[in-house]
Amino acid sequence: MAQATLDTPAPKDVPRLRVAGTSTVRSTIEAAREQHQGASIFLVTLSWRHNDPCGADQVIVINEPRGAAFDMRPPPKAKKGEPKEQMPTLGIDELNGLINAGVEIADLLHDERSQVIVMDGFPHGQIYARFVACIAARCIKLRRESKNVTLPRATAPADATCKEILARFKSCRSIEAMRVAAEAYYEEKLAYKFP
Repeated sequence: MAQATLDTPAPKDVPRLRVAGTSTVRSTIEAAREQHQGASIFLVTLSWRHNDPCGADQVIVINEPRGAAFDMRPPPKAKKGEPKEQMPTLGIDELNGLINAGVEIADLLHDERSQVIVMDGFPHGQIYARFVACIAARCIKLRRESKNVTLPRATAPADATCKEILARFKSCRSIEAMRVAAEAYYEEKLAYKFP
């Protein structure tokens, strides 16, 4: 078997978008490298605290539209005798930033040699990394590039809000319509909600 080069596109059956968390990012990058040796591996992180390449070729730290870097991670563990801190409520800038992340990932996957691993600050990327991967998959579908990009079967995020927003995105026929749907959801369900 010939050695893969940087010009070698991904084999058709190799998923090019993967989800990871803080405890699985290294093994996920290693698996991507093993399955496609000539890949350019991009680590897209939703937490500025996790910006080590971990074997990826490039790290992209995602920001909100106003420039603040995301820090999507679980709340700190409560001290003994104190109540557990709740997950923060997504703001409209965060929602738009997560949509932008999905668009950026879709742009990266336009190149057949690219592999993208999206991670958040959770151990397995079970909430926001999955959410952004689903948004990226939706963007790819809206661009009619699904045949060119092998995607794994999407696993829904482990968060009710993210699931509800994704359900609304299913009826959207453009990325701009996704932004409108996110803003409508925010006004209906999240505005003036704390934390």
